[in-house]
Amino acid sequence: MTPKFARLCAFNAGIQIVWGAILAVSLQARCMELAGRDGAVRAYAAIAAGGALVATIVQLAAGALSDRELARRGNRQAFYATGVALAVPALFWLYLAPNLAGLVAAFAALQIAMNVAGGPYQAIIPDYVRPERRGVASSWMAAYQSIGNVIGLLVAGLVHDLRAVPALLALPLVATYATTASHVRALVAQPRATGAPPARIRIAGPLGTLLISRGLINVGFFTLLGFLAFYVGQSLGVAGPALEAQTGYLFITFTLAAVAGAVLSARPTDRSDKRLVVTVAVGVVAAALALLAAATNLPLAYAAGALAGVGWGAFVTADWALATALLPPEAMATAMGVWNVATTIPQVIAPLVTAPLVLRLDAAHAGAGPRGAIVLSLAEFVAGAIFVWRLPRA
Repeated sequence: MTPKFARLCAFNAGIQIVWGAILAVSLQARCMELAGRDGAVRAYAAIAAGGALVATIVQLAAGALSDRELARRGNRQAFYATGVALAVPALFWLYLAPNLAGLVAAFAALQIAMNVAGGPYQAIIPDYVRPERRGVASSWMAAYQSIGNVIGLLVAGLVHDLRAVPALLALPLVATYATTASHVRALVAQPRATGAPPARIRIAGPLGTLLISRGLINVGFFTLLGFLAFYVGQSLGVAGPALEAQTGYLFITFTLAAVAGAVLSARPTDRSDKRLVVTVAVGVVAAALALLAAATNLPLAYAAGALAGVGWGAFVTADWALATALLPPEAMATAMGVWNVATTIPQVIAPLVTAPLVLRLDAAHAGAGPRGAIVLSLAEFVAGAIFVWRLPRA
């Protein structure tokens, strides 16, 4: 049976609904609630960094174990099911935690659960999709990522009942898991993904270069994402209940535009040099971030957010396709777990590096700190795009 991309990639929407709500709005908002305005930046940086370290360890372990499961059983479904079952109670715990200690524990538990499922799931395209169709499949993953982020942001920004929010995040997580799992049962893995001895994962060479390039770009993304709420509140002067809503709307603008970027970049990613697609995409993001850093009002910020989203959607598409082209197919989930270190470690680096800069700039001039974070994000994106040219053509 030929894979149906809409069903194969659906689980990515459920995963991103959860992370879109939590990483863009809810974690920062809960830190403000439990640590106060003055302690929120430090609390957020520590919790986000600790959670990302947990995610890194879990992804590496789950990826290696799921490769063995694929070789034995022909699928990785046990990991998807286990992760979802653990994630649902962790979601409720995170939103209902009465203090910072509870929030720390809940976020760590959620990272474990989501990465038990999400780490192995990253290999689903090379598991079931022929190489010549992986650019289009990657665009579906990128589009679902953006759609999921939009839904998560809407839930976090508009629903203020802390009992309802985790339920509204858990339902699509379970539904999209069921959609993908039922489809995978009817598929046969690509021949090179099963029956082969595990490949040795070597960080040197193309994989190491890919990790550095992707890692720098993701540091830029998580710098932007992690400090967007502070930018809206401190730099643009939005206060009260409107802060969460406007942060959500701004990131929704970004993510909806990313769907367009993913769609537009699908064929160029399959038909041309993927390094060029990455470079053009990052150039668009960099121009948008320069505009965002200088914006003095919400309409201009929304315009910059939309432009950045188009570039980000194109980057995510080419990024998935680069990984599936360059990583060893005999141990794809293990390799994708290593590849995803370039997503999880940036979640550690971004808040730890950026928080001191934000605090120092804010001490010099109120509201300057988050603008400095955006300028830093721009520089990180550009550095990653420069590094991608050390990769072989793919």
